Amino acid sequence: MTAPVTTRVEGWGMAVGGQAQVLQPTSAEAIAAAVQHARSKGLKIALRGSGCSYGDASCGTGKLVLDFTRFNQILDFDEQTGVIRAQAGATIGDVWQHVLPHGWWPPVVSGTMAPTLGGAVAMNIHGKNAYRVGPIGDHVLRLRVLLVDGTERDVLPDDPLFAAVIGGFGELAIILEVEIQLKHIYSGLMDVDALSGNNLAEIFQIFDDWQDRSDYLVAWIDGFAGGSGLGRGLVHIAHQLKPGEDAQPKALLSVAAQTLPSRLFGVIPKSWMWVFLWPFANNLGWRLVCWAKFWSGRLLEHGKRYRQGHAAFHFLLDYVPNFKFAYKPGGLIQHQIFLPKANAQRVFAEVFEIQQRHGLPTWLAVMKRHRPDRFLLTHGLDGYSMAQDFAVTKRNRHKLWQMCHEVDAIVTAAGGRFYFAKDATLQPDSVLAAWPHENLRAFAALRQQLDPEGILATDLYDRAVLPALQKLG
Repeated sequence: MTAPVTTRVEGWGMAVGGQAQVLQPTSAEAIAAAVQHARSKGLKIALRGSGCSYGDASCGTGKLVLDFTRFNQILDFDEQTGVIRAQAGATIGDVWQHVLPHGWWPPVVSGTMAPTLGGAVAMNIHGKNAYRVGPIGDHVLRLRVLLVDGTERDVLPDDPLFAAVIGGFGELAIILEVEIQLKHIYSGLMDVDALSGNNLAEIFQIFDDWQDRSDYLVAWIDGFAGGSGLGRGLVHIAHQLKPGEDAQPKALLSVAAQTLPSRLFGVIPKSWMWVFLWPFANNLGWRLVCWAKFWSGRLLEHGKRYRQGHAAFHFLLDYVPNFKFAYKPGGLIQHQIFLPKANAQRVFAEVFEIQQRHGLPTWLAVMKRHRPDRFLLTHGLDGYSMAQDFAVTKRNRHKLWQMCHEVDAIVTAAGGRFYFAKDATLQPDSVLAAWPHENLRAFAALRQQLDPEGILATDLYDRAVLPALQKLG
């Protein structure tokens, strides 16, 4: 086995992490050998894709971290049925670039094309179409996994392990391959409607009006606005084109046509853009940015329809590479809360007011609609989510964590849940309050059966989930 490299492994937000031994296997045999080595040495293993989790979901302080980014081959693709099979380290970008020329697109994508398929399935990611098609797990046809005892196993949807491994954040088995059903598209473009809402009530009304006649819905919310403007924002509503609606349907069904430009205005490298954002990386500066964004959207976009490429619509986080550097030196965390439909508007309003009262308003808030799903530790419910970014500094770190805990108590009291993929602050008691205890016990029983030595253990698991399971007994 190649010797691992000792280095710092941190979450995408750069605010949490620690030293670990990192290994980049390139084959299933190498992964199995690494697991056997860890067991013989008494090491814990943390699984990591491309490290897109904001928090510590792919961190393994003091552990052996298996980095899957070199285990990334597309193994099979049927251009007639749209079924693709790939190694766990293949990214969403690898997938769409492989299948787009044949008229296919991943059924669910995140705001960046960088996540690996294995990571996306382990975290059961959702997209802007979650209310219509559910999370990515609803489109998986088969998994091939490696158990810690060295056994490889195919897991199909009728296997009880299927609903536990998907969304099980890498704590039950190691995903080696993913087979997934893609969706057919008839153009490289989509129709996009832009609508502004003057407050949270108007944003919710827009979602209600459009959820039955749209393919994608997402809202940006101004976290600084208060009073009658609390929760104001911009909603983007996208519709896939049907056959015949695009006079040149194949014009943008190519990777080159969809690739995001690397320069702003054709001049400024986008990799430098975070430098221009850095002077605004404070509450006053970001308040100005949000004010400008809202009013430009209100005056220039509201009520208008335009056509946009799939990559441009979906992968907003890739528009400005390394924009997170504007949050240095402390980095950022994202706190995402999920609320049932009946309580969402009230709780979101309360959360924004709490943040403003603490002097810790979110700099970026994104709202989506969701539906329930079958997975054991799912975040999905019939309701809404609000993902919120927060800058982390030495001065605000403790206060920020405490505020997140305050919000968590309100969310769980309202029947809400959280998203392990992005979490950095969740406490064990909040895990116990958010998920049905029978689901947590079922997860613990599977873990005891499949990994009795507790070999698989990320920092997220050690921090929030393991203590919760121990409290259940």
